[in-house]
Amino acid sequence: MASKSGDETGAWMTAAPGQPLTPGRAKLKALGPMDVELEVIACGLCHSDLHLVNDDWGISEYPLVPGHEVVGRIVAAGKDVGDLAVGQRVGVGWLCGACLDCRSCNAGEDNLCGEPNRTCVANVGGFASRIRVDSRFSHPIPRGLGDLQAAPLLCAGVTVYSPLKRLLPRTGRDVGVVGIGGLGHLAVQYASRMGHRVTAIVRGPGREKDARNLGAQFYLDNTDGGQTAAAEAAFDLLLVTASADLDWSVYMRLLKPNGTLCLVGMPAATITVETDNFVGEQKILTGSSIGSREMTREMLDYSAANEVYPWVVQMPMDQVNEALKILADGEARYRIVLTA
Repeated sequence: MASKSGDETGAWMTAAPGQPLTPGRAKLKALGPMDVELEVIACGLCHSDLHLVNDDWGISEYPLVPGHEVVGRIVAAGKDVGDLAVGQRVGVGWLCGACLDCRSCNAGEDNLCGEPNRTCVANVGGFASRIRVDSRFSHPIPRGLGDLQAAPLLCAGVTVYSPLKRLLPRTGRDVGVVGIGGLGHLAVQYASRMGHRVTAIVRGPGREKDARNLGAQFYLDNTDGGQTAAAEAAFDLLLVTASADLDWSVYMRLLKPNGTLCLVGMPAATITVETDNFVGEQKILTGSSIGSREMTREMLDYSAANEVYPWVVQMPMDQVNEALKILADGEARYRIVLTA
């Protein structure tokens, strides 16, 4: 089933940094031979969308249609699309394409491609009625996941699933998840279901009930110096999902020798730690960038099989500005999903 090139779609967009989103018409790219056109069913709201709206990273192009946690149904397919069919439900995350010919892509790490095609940068994102993307970056949604459940997994889910799988090849390790929010509440679920001992590390005691309901066995209030001191050398992995600037030397002390501190949030400030951490105790400071296509599909299947579900607040697409404000104010519990 083909679709005419140059078609337009209804969309919520912004014309300049920091401006509210307004309804309008956005021009879709021509449908390429490997592309699919999706009718958007649901789209998760991510902090990255907020950064793009405000052009915090200097990569936004206006008019901007945000949205990169997209669940949709295929309504048209290019002539060379072979493994997906019209009518199929699929999901699209941060990446909707890559060069597929560089060293990273050939190694199966297309998430590290130097020429990425981002779903809502220079493309019509998921805050639209329809989008067109590379079918090879469109992931079938397992039957065990509903639309609202699947949407946040396409970015937040794979962002925390990927480092847990890469960095912890054995079960039964001690994992600290720093921050219980849109990323952290999923990280706790994955780490506990993978058989690790999980501690939620959070500012203040207010989220302990949520953390334990999500699967954390332990809770550490990082404003309590006594609790922090008692946890020194306790963790094999600290997965930092918070975007705040932290006292990184304190967190490096929480690691066991050979332990790893992995950033999946985006702290604004430069990170400074003592070199003894790296030489004397062989600790690792690293980061993780979303996940590859293969990892994304594995994560979706794992989530369905192990009942890893985001805690979702559903809002209609025409309340997108209210949703962005809730997100900016830190009041989302824990992911907002916009529906048509």
